[in-house]
Amino acid sequence: MFRPAGGKPYHMPDIFWVPPLAKALATALLVVCASVAAEALGPLWGAVIASLPVSAGPTYVFLAMQHGAGFLAASALGSFAANAATGLFLIVYGRLAGRCGPWRSLGAAVLAWLAAILAMQSIVWTPVTASLLNLAVYGVGFARPGAGGGGGPAVTTRARRRWFDLPVRAAAVAGFVSLVVAVSTMLGPRATGIAAVFPVSLISLIVIVRPRIGGRAAAVLAANALRSMLGFGVMLLVLHLALRPWGITAAFMAALGVSCVWSAGLLVLGRRGRVASSSPGAAKEEVA
Repeated sequence: MFRPAGGKPYHMPDIFWVPPLAKALATALLVVCASVAAEALGPLWGAVIASLPVSAGPTYVFLAMQHGAGFLAASALGSFAANAATGLFLIVYGRLAGRCGPWRSLGAAVLAWLAAILAMQSIVWTPVTASLLNLAVYGVGFARPGAGGGGGPAVTTRARRRWFDLPVRAAAVAGFVSLVVAVSTMLGPRATGIAAVFPVSLISLIVIVRPRIGGRAAAVLAANALRSMLGFGVMLLVLHLALRPWGITAAFMAALGVSCVWSAGLLVLGRRGRVASSSPGAAKEEVA
C-alpha cells in the first residue's frame, strides 16, 4: 500500500497497469512521429528515421528499469549479432520489392531474417565475431544493392493513407516492445537482445508506406536503410562495450550519440550526392 503526500492511501493493484501503459503510449507516440516524418521527407530521410532505435531504443530503456548492466550488455551483444539478420532482411526486400508483389517480397524478407536467426543460435558471439558477421552481410548489400529491381527511375504513387494505418503501426510496435520487456526475464539476455531487434518497425513502415510510394521507391528505401542499419549496429556495439565500465546512463548517452552522428553523416552524404548528380558537369557526362 502506498500513500502519496497529503493524499489517501491506494493499493498496488490499482496502479500496477500504469507503467506498462506509459511504456506503450511513449513508444506509440515515437512511432507515429517517425512514420509521419518518414512519409513526408522522402526515401532517404525515411530510411534514416526508420533505422533509428524507434523500437529497440524504448525496449532497452525499459529493460534498464528491470535489469542491471550485465543483462543489458549481454542483450546488446545479441542484438548486435542479430543486426546482421536485419541487413539480410533489407537485402532480400530491396531485391524483390520492385519485381514482386508487396506481401510476397515482405514475406520472403521476414523468412530470410528468421532463417538467419536460427542459423546463429548455436554460435557464441563475441564483439569481434559479431562485427565480422555484420561487415560481411552489409558489405554484400553495398556491393549488390539491387534496389528497384531494374533500370529506370523509381515511380512514386500517392495512394491515400487509411485512417487506421498509423494507429495500427503504433499499436503493433508498442505492443511488441511491451511484450519483449515483459518476457525478458524468461527469455534471458541473449534471446531478449535478438527479439529486441526484430524489424517490427521496418516491417510496419513498409506495409504503410509502400502503397503510397510504390515498390521501386520502397526498394530504394531498403537500400538506403542498409547504411543506416550498419550505424545502428555500431550503436549496439558501443552500448555493449560501454555498459559495464561506464554504467547504464553514460552508455546510453554514448550509444545515442553514435546513432545521431551516423544518421547526420548519412544525410550530409546524401545531399552532397544529389547536388553532385544535379550539377551541370554531371548532366553533361550523363548526356555524353
